[in-house]
Amino acid sequence: MTKTSKGLIYKTQDYKESSKLLFVYTPSGKITLVASGVKSYKHEFRVLSQYLTEIEFAYQDKDMYPLSKAKLVDEFTDLKKDYSMLSKQALILEIIDHLVTVDLDHEKIYGLAIEMLRQPFGYMIFALKSLFAFGYRLNFIGDEPTGFSIKNASVTTLNQSEHSDIDLETTIQIAALYFYKTGDSIQLDAPKIRHIEQFIKTFYRYHMEYDLKGLKE
Repeated sequence: MTKTSKGLIYKTQDYKESSKLLFVYTPSGKITLVASGVKSYKHEFRVLSQYLTEIEFAYQDKDMYPLSKAKLVDEFTDLKKDYSMLSKQALILEIIDHLVTVDLDHEKIYGLAIEMLRQPFGYMIFALKSLFAFGYRLNFIGDEPTGFSIKNASVTTLNQSEHSDIDLETTIQIAALYFYKTGDSIQLDAPKIRHIEQFIKTFYRYHMEYDLKGLKE
């Protein structure tokens, strides 16, 4: 019996005249699939060989091998129709591409990525929850909190002299995203979204030395 795997295409690249390289994230990690001939309009795998598509395919224990026995799982049609939301949610794919390394818990990260691609604020939730996998636990526990320190990855309190990078209200909203569970209701207005995005961008820049391109200043 052929072993199969699901995977999320987080990047594609033209390969030779009629083919593509599909950079795929799976519950086992990153692989590259060679999709021969898929640039042809008549090829059976053409539709499922697109950026931001979840597929099922014949699995081999290699870093790179030909795409075969492929099936479409989810092409995220509604997301792709909304350019504004697509540009936000693409942050999930950027993090997978540039920051996910071989030593992480790929099964959990993969499941989170697929779920968050279907959530309105999924890109922020994914960016925050992924910090734990990257070794940065955010601490929201403290008596009489006043805000949050990016340097210490922790809330600031009245009895501390530590500077707060964000106010208490924004800290509470970030905590709600960080501890998000399926079914939770998240309501955020445009100014609050911008504040949280800036926090995420600044945190990644400070602690991981990476500038998230998907979050503009």
